Amino acid sequence: MKASEIYCTKISSKDEKKRGYILAICCVKDMIEGYICCDERENEFFAESAGVKFSGDAATFSVTGKENKKGYRLKLGVPLYSDNGKFLGYIDDFTFKGNRIALAHVGKRKFAFDKLVLNDVAILKSDDVSVEIAAKDMFIGAICGE
Repeated sequence: MKASEIYCTKISSKDEKKRGYILAICCVKDMIEGYICCDERENEFFAESAGVKFSGDAATFSVTGKENKKGYRLKLGVPLYSDNGKFLGYIDDFTFKGNRIALAHVGKRKFAFDKLVLNDVAILKSDDVSVEIAAKDMFIGAICGE
């Protein structure tokens, strides 16, 4: 499932007494903790992910709770940079496997979510920063004639 398929999905309690739509996906590290939802009056409520079931273009929830203050709300449109400062594009979607975030999509490219650091911008961590620094130093040395 993708994040873009979840946003604005209609959601209701199993007894149909509470209805609304999904406004945000709440995460702690790479785990989906739950969903911020809004009712007909735009009052927010939190549906815990363990109690949310998706079927077709709607969802039902059984457990409400409170958003974890250590978590964050997953956002689309966040700029992504490599850890050496190169702009890679804007995150336009995320892929989930169960309750884990697996991939971040930037155009046609996909990046492993566990390689990202998210905040107002996203940083893609490389496996070996020392190799990137050495390559950059060699490039600067070649240009500067060192």
